[in-house]
Amino acid sequence: MFRIFLESGFMVMILSAFFFAITDIIIKFISPSLGVIQIAFVRFLIGALILWPMLKSSGRSLIGNSTRVLLLRGFTGALAFFCLLKAIAMIPLSNAMVLFYTFPLFATFFSLLLLKETLKMLEIMLIILGMIGIYILINPGSHIYTIGHMFGLLAGCFAGFTVVLIRKLRKTNGPLIIYFYFCIVGGIISSPFFIIKFKLPDLEQSSLLVFLAVIFLIAQILMNQGFKFCKAAEGGVILMSEVVFTGIAGVVIFDDTLSLNFLAGAGLIIGSGVGLNLIAHKNNVSVSVSDA
Repeated sequence: MFRIFLESGFMVMILSAFFFAITDIIIKFISPSLGVIQIAFVRFLIGALILWPMLKSSGRSLIGNSTRVLLLRGFTGALAFFCLLKAIAMIPLSNAMVLFYTFPLFATFFSLLLLKETLKMLEIMLIILGMIGIYILINPGSHIYTIGHMFGLLAGCFAGFTVVLIRKLRKTNGPLIIYFYFCIVGGIISSPFFIIKFKLPDLEQSSLLVFLAVIFLIAQILMNQGFKFCKAAEGGVILMSEVVFTGIAGVVIFDDTLSLNFLAGAGLIIGSGVGLNLIAHKNNVSVSVSDA
């Protein structure tokens, strides 16, 4: 029964999105008291400590191929995660996650810029729709727009660039080594700030930090498993259900308000992302957040 479940790409992806949503909720809950640096450092540290023996026991090299690109991917992925943490801490959870899921738009743009890929008219239209959705959602001319929204957009931007790097790395590297570099580079970047701003967590906070890091790893492993049994575009679309889970949690737990502007903007952004994923699949190019 368990094996049948693991071979159901749809169910595994849904579960992965659900676990990612749990991490978002925990971050929103503990970030005011602990700060984003401490949360990030613990995730990177525990992730590296878990992955190290896994890679060693499998006989895989800890160096990997295309080391410079691996390091760059780790750097941009870490920046995306830092920006996402700041966005979750500063604005409603549902808004932060929708803005993060602008990454397919940015991935398409960076593919055009760096990989010299051509855009079809439908892709251009979807990007324009996504940009309109961003404008409606954050409404720059209103009092609602804050620096937190900018962090959300930056998270999507850095994640989109990271996806382009992952596409290049996956030709010669497995998902575990790519994620391992993300943890190592992220840990190195955050360690000095962690030391300067260190605040001793209480027992409850320590438990939540460890639980958060473990849930992150479980969600990542489930996502990698899911991509074995469903197509990249399908997996990317299913993972967007994380926005639905966090939207529900935002309303129920954090009293987020789902205004008409939010629903319209979110609909355009997610619809644009779904369309770009499907087109990317037809072109044999993935713009999913796999391994990001």
